[in-house]
Amino acid sequence: MTRQPDAEPGGHHNDGGVQVVGSTVHGHVAGGRGATVSIGADAAGPAAPGGPEGLRTAAEALRTALARLRAEQPGAVPEADAEDADAALAGILDEAGLDEPREGPLRRRVRTVADALRAVAVLAAAVSGLEAAFVALFGQS
Repeated sequence: MTRQPDAEPGGHHNDGGVQVVGSTVHGHVAGGRGATVSIGADAAGPAAPGGPEGLRTAAEALRTALARLRAEQPGAVPEADAEDADAALAGILDEAGLDEPREGPLRRRVRTVADALRAVAVLAAAVSGLEAAFVALFGQS
């Protein structure tokens, strides 16, 4: 973050990454290209999107991170949201395993996951990775 004459009110200009002004952040934060979040002792790198395998990799990584978060920090994700996301991720894994994955069902499931988990800071980077893998597979969001 740099201070520039054409900056937003308050004198701050964000060149990328995470910007926190006037508040405190507790917990994991990730921002910018290639950013990852570690939950627990070991961290998985970002999934390399590409074809159905990239989508499966991203869905598996997010499903694992969600399960770990629920075990380590009960209540961190509202139960209904966690269940919706887990069911949608299972559907993504099934659909992406088909010889010809269908765009519509995958799009709906990716949106369900994003709606359920995007506000959970420690999972936001993984949600973005899942969306990027979908875009890499179908060329659109």
